[in-house]
Amino acid sequence: MTWQAYVDSNLIGAGFINAQILSAADGSNWATSKGFTVSATEAAHIIACFKDSSKASSMGITINGVKNFVLKADDKSIYAKKDTGGIVIVKTNQCILFGQYDSALQPGSAAKAVESLGDYLRDSGF
Repeated sequence: MTWQAYVDSNLIGAGFINAQILSAADGSNWATSKGFTVSATEAAHIIACFKDSSKASSMGITINGVKNFVLKADDKSIYAKKDTGGIVIVKTNQCILFGQYDSALQPGSAAKAVESLGDYLRDSGF
């Protein structure tokens, strides 16, 4: 399966309005939904937050130019909220998965979808 297929099938297909997969090493883009872009600055901040989760909680995260309030952050996942939607970010060994949702997708379902894909990729060596 291609990286774009993971975005299209596993994330957008699960009900996310936007999704992206980046390299965990340098933040380069592997696949994305149309019109959604995590900038290099935003990616660098996310990578730093996975190394020190207190940065996420204290500074929040900005994704696609929108600042989000961080609900949970650790070395494997970051959950953030903005208005009636939010974003789930999961780090595997080699990539970072982003799933942005709105009020049509419940936060628990959003977390389960991205975390499940993250677990699958970790088990597959990614």
